[in-house]
Amino acid sequence: MSDVLLTYGWVRSSYSALRNLKKHDLQVVVSDSSSIGMSQFSRFSSGFKKYTSHYEDENNFISDILNICSSKEIKLILPSHNETEIIARHRHKFSDDLVALIPDESHCRLFNNKSDSYDYVSNIGVPVPCRIKYIDPNLVSEVLERSGVQKTVIKLLTGNSGKGVFYGENPEHAQSIVKELIEKYKLPPIRYPQIEEYVEGEGYGCSVLYSKGKFIANFTHRRLRDKIETGGTSTFREASVHKGIEAATKTIFDSLGWNGLAMCEFKVCHKTGRFWFIEVNPRMWGSISLAIESGVQFPYLAWLCATQGASKAISYHASCTFNLNWKARWLLGDIFIVLGKLLKLEFRAAWNILREEKADSLDDFFWDDPFVFLGEVLAYLKTTISKRSTNPSEEGMLG
Repeated sequence: MSDVLLTYGWVRSSYSALRNLKKHDLQVVVSDSSSIGMSQFSRFSSGFKKYTSHYEDENNFISDILNICSSKEIKLILPSHNETEIIARHRHKFSDDLVALIPDESHCRLFNNKSDSYDYVSNIGVPVPCRIKYIDPNLVSEVLERSGVQKTVIKLLTGNSGKGVFYGENPEHAQSIVKELIEKYKLPPIRYPQIEEYVEGEGYGCSVLYSKGKFIANFTHRRLRDKIETGGTSTFREASVHKGIEAATKTIFDSLGWNGLAMCEFKVCHKTGRFWFIEVNPRMWGSISLAIESGVQFPYLAWLCATQGASKAISYHASCTFNLNWKARWLLGDIFIVLGKLLKLEFRAAWNILREEKADSLDDFFWDDPFVFLGEVLAYLKTTISKRSTNPSEEGMLG
C-alpha cells in the first residue's frame, strides 16, 4: 500500500513534492512516460511505474493511471504538469479520494487558454496588459501602428515554461511572427496568437493551495533570473511579499471556488506601482521548492487537505516557521545559461552568474540524494538529442 502517486516524475516540481512528502514519512510511487528523471533516480521513491504519455494516447494514459492506483493501493494522485487537466477531464473514472486535489476541468481549461484567462481576470477587475485585437494576420502591422504600439508580446493560446511566447520588436516584426505561427501550427482564426503590448516590470509569482474553494495557504516569490532572458522558467528567485498581487490572486481563485494547487504570474513595475496579470499555471509549478524551503509545505498541506480536511492543513500551516529571506537556484538551469553565454563569448556575463550571491538552497542537487541530479541531466540530454532543444515541447503542448 502506498500513499501518493506522483505523475510526471522527471521534473523539479515533482521531486520537490516527493522530498517534502517523504519528510513526513509518506510512501510515494513515482510515475512517468519515461524511466529517466529526477524522481525516478531518487532513493526516496517507493517505486516507479511507467504510463503512456497523454500526448500520445489520452485513454491509455488514464487506463495506466487507474491500474497503477489499483495495484499500488494509492490514496491520492498528485499530478505535476499538464496531465492535471487530463485527469480532471476523466475524474468520474476515479474515486473521490484519489482526485481530491484535482482542479475542476473547466478551470484548468480556462487557464490553459491565454485569451480566455485574460478575458476572465480582466472582467473581475484584475489588470492585464493591453491586448491588440485583429482579424486579418496580414494587417497586424497596420493595427499596431494605429494603436501606437511598437514592442509586443505574441503568445500561442496554449503553452508553458516560456514555450509559445515571442517578442515583436516593431509592428512589422510582430506581423511576421504571427503569420509564421499561424502557418506552422495550422491555426484557425479562433486560435490565432494573442498580441499584447509589452509591459516593463519584474516577474512575480503568487502560489496558492485551495481545498474545495477554501483558501489554505499562499506564497509569493520574485524572479531574479530566467533561463530565457525574455521570460519563462526562473533559475534564481527569492521569497517575497506583494500585497497587491496577493489580493489579486485571491480574487481570481476565490471567484472560481478553486480546488488544488496553482501559481499566478504577474509583471510588477516598481517605478509606477502598477502590476499586470500574466498567466496561471493550474497545477504545481517549477519553483515550488523555494516555497517549501521557505516554510510553506504545499505538497504536505495538500495531503492533509485530502486525508484529514482543510482545518487540519490550516492548523499545521499556522504552526510552521517561515523565512522570507530565502533564495533558491535551479542549478542545471543556471548551467544552461552559463554555457549559452560562453558560446556567445560573453565571458563577463557568464562569470557574473557564477560568482554572484549564493542561493540558500538548490532545486535539483542534494548531498543526501545525489543521483537525482544525474537523472535530471540525463532527461535533458535525452530530449536535447531527440528534439534538438533544451526547452523542448511535445506534440499537442503548443498551439
